[in-house]
Amino acid sequence: MVVQQMRSAPRREVQELLAQGRSLRGISRDLNLDYYAVRRYARAAGLEELLVAATHRTTLLDAYKPYLYERFSQGCHNASLLFREVRAQGYPGSASPVDRYVRLLRKGSIAPPPPRPTPKPRKITAWIMTHPDNLRPDHAPDLEQVREACPELDATFRHVRGFATMMRDLRGDRLPAWIDAVPEADLPHLHRFAHGLRYDLDAIIAGLSLPWNSGQAEGQNTRVKLVKRQGYGRANFDLLRKRILLRT
Repeated sequence: MVVQQMRSAPRREVQELLAQGRSLRGISRDLNLDYYAVRRYARAAGLEELLVAATHRTTLLDAYKPYLYERFSQGCHNASLLFREVRAQGYPGSASPVDRYVRLLRKGSIAPPPPRPTPKPRKITAWIMTHPDNLRPDHAPDLEQVREACPELDATFRHVRGFATMMRDLRGDRLPAWIDAVPEADLPHLHRFAHGLRYDLDAIIAGLSLPWNSGQAEGQNTRVKLVKRQGYGRANFDLLRKRILLRT
């Protein structure tokens, strides 16, 4: 009721001045209101339209409302506890919006929020390929939900993380066991990858076990390609050779 009175007073004044033929700029100066606020009051068909616009603004809490609603439905009505939980998931706002949302849930005056949109395949791939220590707190629960909903993705996650661990810890001795475990899941593309590793198994095990790699050679190849592109159409082979050898 208080909010309605606060919004109805300036709207009524704006509408009265408009009826007198005043301009929006003039009304803004006379009432000491922001021009865009005056324009919004002038265009609104009624007070209800202003209230709907105010209650449907995008907030920092929107992404966490499905979780809050689910926890509230499970019996957790403690706003402070819910704030700490969403804060741990990456919520950057203050506790006041959480407390306000919980009060509305207690009154039963709001509808259930829409479920979170299904993550795109590229985003799920990024979550799987990211080291667990570097995964954002708000992405970890989403990844767990995806794994629970799709057994194939869960199996892919386990195999990819296992292979990444071999690369990071130089444990090439685990590769044969990893290859043998892949056919247990219904993952045709991963089957072909694992089968291809058997053709040069010794070399791959050595690559996953020894501290040396071809990074230096690949880096030099990249540098040479960059130098070549920089001089394309403007320099001959002699200048290209000097730039590569001098490295300046």
